[in-house]
Amino acid sequence: MTGIWALAALWLGLALVASLVSIWFRIATALSEIVVGTVAQLVIGAFVGAAALGADESCVLRRRASCSAGR
Repeated sequence: MTGIWALAALWLGLALVASLVSIWFRIATALSEIVVGTVAQLVIGAFVGAAALGADESCVLRRRASCSAGR
């Protein structure tokens, strides 16, 4: 259960950073979210691994499977 809360805190923290970046640089929030998310994926994925961002969570995998099955 702690892992779920840590993952949620990580994503909310990244969203906060993206919002602050958009305010500081006066750019669109969506653009800053894309940039922050890409940099976070690169940095966290390189040092910790892709599992740290929750890419292998069962809810994500079920969502992908249900999306591809509907096509």
